[in-house]
Amino acid sequence: MGTPAFAGGVDFLSLLSSANQRLVLEGSKHADYPAGTIAFHPGPPVRAFLLEKGLARAFMNVRDGREATVAFIHPGNLVGARNLIRGIPIDQDPPLTGVQAVIDSTFTLLDLDIVRRLAAADIDVITAIATHLAERVHYDLRVVAVRTLGTVSERLPFDLLDRASRYQLADGRLEARATHEDLAYSIGSSREVVGRSLKELRSAGIVETAPGLTRVLDPMRLAALVRAFVH
Repeated sequence: MGTPAFAGGVDFLSLLSSANQRLVLEGSKHADYPAGTIAFHPGPPVRAFLLEKGLARAFMNVRDGREATVAFIHPGNLVGARNLIRGIPIDQDPPLTGVQAVIDSTFTLLDLDIVRRLAAADIDVITAIATHLAERVHYDLRVVAVRTLGTVSERLPFDLLDRASRYQLADGRLEARATHEDLAYSIGSSREVVGRSLKELRSAGIVETAPGLTRVLDPMRLAALVRAFVH
């Protein structure tokens, strides 16, 4: 059975047999969230979910109000896998990340009690969860590497999607309010190199630009560039 990889994890259900897929989805609920809304806030209640369709962003806040993107979530990704493992004190250690729908998205909320019982009793289910968590660690390391050591064509798409997603929460528009100098400083490059990279993205129809602004026209294609470099 294949295990196609996605940003932030693997296509979780593909790790399970058809029978276990049905068992894992028992008691689950679907939830739709429009673009630019917070699907889940940090803190209780704890959750585990699959992204059924759309594109989402997991992020963390710090006390001074700054916000950092943890991962971009693609269809098939599982989020909250640690909450599915019996023995982890999830009530005393609530989730630290929030989840934003970058485009209109549908989430499948798993029934924690059902999946935790399955994980405790079925080696295939706990193996699938462990595989997902291992892939997530790999993804996190790749994000750090790309953001510090990657090329401009690797760092710029992540930076643009990160900025645009944060601005979307405040204003509803998926656009990065930053000059070429701002972007160059953020990713450790030069204004000229950033300008050339933005020209390529603009020619591909992924973004459009104005002075001090980059509007994301095709977030899925921009996210695909991010996914290609962190896979």
